[in-house]
Amino acid sequence: QRRLKFRGCLAPSVFEAPFEEAAVESLYRDLAARFRLARQTLLAVWLAAVTAASAGLFVGGAALGSSAQHGLLWGAVGASGVLLFALWTCVEADRLARRLLWSGTQACVGDAREHEALAAQVAQLRAQLGAAKYEEATMYKLLFRGQTRLASFSSGTSGPREFLLAAPEARSITSAVEGEPNLAIALALSGRTTDWDAVKRAATRLRHRDYGLRDYYVDVRQAFPELQLYTVTREEYKAGHRDISSGLTPDEEYRRTLGALFALYWLARVGIDGECGLSFGVDDDWAPRKIPEQEDLDGSAALKKRLTFYCNTPWKKLLQLLVDAGMLTERGGRGGAVEVAVPRMCAMLALTAIHDVFKVEALLPRVRPEHAPFKGFAAGDVINDHDVAMYYVLDHFPEALPSFAGLDATQRHSVLFTQSKMSFNHGWLVQAEAPPHALFARFKRVIMAGEANPPDVSFYFVHWLTDLAGAVPNPLDGSERLVLGFPYQVLGSFITSFSVLSALATQTETEVFETYLESYWRDAAPRLRLGAPPSGEHAIAMMRLLCQAQSTEAQESVLAAWEKLSADDEKVLCDEMSRTGIADQHFRASAQKRPGGPAILVYYSPQLVRSLTPDSASQALAILAEVYRRSRKLWPLTPLERLDDDARTVTVRIDQIKELKLEDIRAVYSDGNSWLLYKRNEREAVVECHPIDYLAELHTNGHQAAVLKLWRKRTGVAIGGPDSAQTSRRTSASATLSRGSLSLAGHSPDPSWSRLPTGVAREGGEAAAEPAEAAAEAEA
Repeated sequence: QRRLKFRGCLAPSVFEAPFEEAAVESLYRDLAARFRLARQTLLAVWLAAVTAASAGLFVGGAALGSSAQHGLLWGAVGASGVLLFALWTCVEADRLARRLLWSGTQACVGDAREHEALAAQVAQLRAQLGAAKYEEATMYKLLFRGQTRLASFSSGTSGPREFLLAAPEARSITSAVEGEPNLAIALALSGRTTDWDAVKRAATRLRHRDYGLRDYYVDVRQAFPELQLYTVTREEYKAGHRDISSGLTPDEEYRRTLGALFALYWLARVGIDGECGLSFGVDDDWAPRKIPEQEDLDGSAALKKRLTFYCNTPWKKLLQLLVDAGMLTERGGRGGAVEVAVPRMCAMLALTAIHDVFKVEALLPRVRPEHAPFKGFAAGDVINDHDVAMYYVLDHFPEALPSFAGLDATQRHSVLFTQSKMSFNHGWLVQAEAPPHALFARFKRVIMAGEANPPDVSFYFVHWLTDLAGAVPNPLDGSERLVLGFPYQVLGSFITSFSVLSALATQTETEVFETYLESYWRDAAPRLRLGAPPSGEHAIAMMRLLCQAQSTEAQESVLAAWEKLSADDEKVLCDEMSRTGIADQHFRASAQKRPGGPAILVYYSPQLVRSLTPDSASQALAILAEVYRRSRKLWPLTPLERLDDDARTVTVRIDQIKELKLEDIRAVYSDGNSWLLYKRNEREAVVECHPIDYLAELHTNGHQAAVLKLWRKRTGVAIGGPDSAQTSRRTSASATLSRGSLSLAGHSPDPSWSRLPTGVAREGGEAAAEPAEAAAEAEA
């Protein structure tokens, strides 16, 4: 008990300082003094007991003895014996106590010294581990099973946070196996196979709170051997050829793939920490960065964009996209707790790891005679389109890529569907730029040919989104392509479209497009104070223009400008923007009174609308109407049944005016030039600036072209003048022309027309072409 008490006294002090011999002795003396009083008390108790015993023996001996002297003698002897025994006992107890005290002190000091030695060793090991953590080459080999880093890795992959992102070295491909994917890939993989335990571990733990990004990265690196294919090169240099068809370095292309894998990780963890990871990236410990404070935002435009992205992204819709794709399931029905569907998630992980492998030119396959022709490539051709090359290998050499070969048949079918050539331009949809035929005709055919279902379509768009998210090769900084490269309104439109597009497997192209337009209108209604989606002949045109404007300010100005359109311009926009390009399909909201085609795709019309709004929204709509009007002159209405499928939509490119201001557009006429709509072929026309006499030359050479009257006044709105100055409808006022000046009977000259070309007059508020232009137009 005393020893335990001694240790209890020592315990608080043993860690305060090193214990030298003098300190131990001093400590012993201090402890001995503490217990001296206890020993003295014990001695007093013993003496009292001995005295009492002696007295008892003396009295008893006297009483029992034959004489008083004899009894006294025996009593004295007994008392002396007891007293001597008591003294011996006290001395031995004191000696034992001292030994115990000393041994206890030494034991406690020894324990303390051992603890201090162990603590120092732990600190040393921790420091060594911290240093070894960034012993890049050693740690890389340990984590990735003996692989070494690419010697020429990018400068952005060094340091305590990024060094693990360096691409692994791979073997070079000899000319003997080039074009033979089963041989070339097997050589590059060096016998490595997919670690399906690691794949399933990554998929299963994606929504575990304690499953960090670094753990996930190590798992996918160990899982997919195809990740080392991104650094494969040719053994012999070929002039004019690059290692990577995208123009990036092998290390950068590898990190773009990691960016896609990390984007998938963050999307699957929406509701946990995925929002912060995708928006702000991770710190040096690979933990998601926190939401920045107000003082952190000062002077940082990029950080403000990240916060805007974080606050405005519809995260629930992104999570729902993964649910629609079958990669996540909702326990207990819609709205329940989300769990990972492991087989489906494994398929997406495998697809993300391999999807850009054939950007490596050394791995591109050559079409074998038994497979020719293959999607436009003849026998012996090297397939230089990396998507088509992937489809070819997955279709004809599935065992070459072990991560694809190990999937079950259902998942392989879904992966193969994502590699089909959809000819789908997502920007055309979210900005309502193209008619249904141009948007979905090819996509629909692929779906029907592959017998894809709605989850497969959503699966494709998850892959599309993660691929886009990883486009900037800085995977630890979140998705810079989405966060910093997209206006959040445009990104919101992309996300809104995902839930609609999955219906393409079961609905017509026009139904899907109209559903998207109505969904976009409903989403915009609260901030624009709109009612239900419109109906009537103007409905589709208004909804498409709302999508094209994108920002709130531009949308408000476009809706206001619609009310001021001339009847002619309004009719043109209503008719042309509601054409589907698909026989027997029409919009529910805007039934087509004059069916036919081809439908017209005005390429870059959203950029034109946004560049002229909000200040010149009326002119933007008038210019767009003029482009549609002249395009229809070049392609008269024809029953769609008489047109080939590829001819049911024509493209009119307005690249040259898409970002010009009004003064720049109208200044062309002042210089003796004109905007011409030139028909290049039966599928395409382009708006170009040419001298006015170039029109006659085009006609002489058998080309079709039309003058765009971008100076004309419509609905009291001159295309060349501001909205506020042009609010009256056409009048019957006559205009008189004098070269270099313009006057209107009964009106003061409008200064906004002062920069119009000499020789242009207005009659009744309508600009008339100069005789040379009028003659050329009549000839056209």
